[in-house]
Amino acid sequence: MDFVKLSRDVNYGNYSYGGASSHAMSILGLFFSSDVGCTQGSPTYAEWAFQDKWGAGFSGNAIRVEKEEDEGYLYTGYIFLSDVFPDEKEPTKLKISRQQFVDIIEEWYEKVCKYKPKEVIIKCENGQFFIETNN
Repeated sequence: MDFVKLSRDVNYGNYSYGGASSHAMSILGLFFSSDVGCTQGSPTYAEWAFQDKWGAGFSGNAIRVEKEEDEGYLYTGYIFLSDVFPDEKEPTKLKISRQQFVDIIEEWYEKVCKYKPKEVIIKCENGQFFIETNN
């Protein structure tokens, strides 16, 4: 099972990276702690994921998010997350289905943004992502 741990800063309320089982999972953790946070912009991540009118990708503070292209013009059911400034020659990418991308962000808002737990663990088992929290 892959995982990434995030911890809430008691002074500021934001989440910081606390370790991961792989570089791909650390990318996911940085996406949530640096880019998603607890504010929703327009378009929302769900709108972007399922409506192709907003383009193939975007970059946040730390992470680049892209829809997988098929034959250069059609988007498949997958999204890739990668470092904005990778250290590797072949950058690590986390592959996640569009539906899982939307589901894990919605779970983030429901479990993390609403209740502000001290610790967040995002896990991936058999291609399914889910969030556990600890106070």
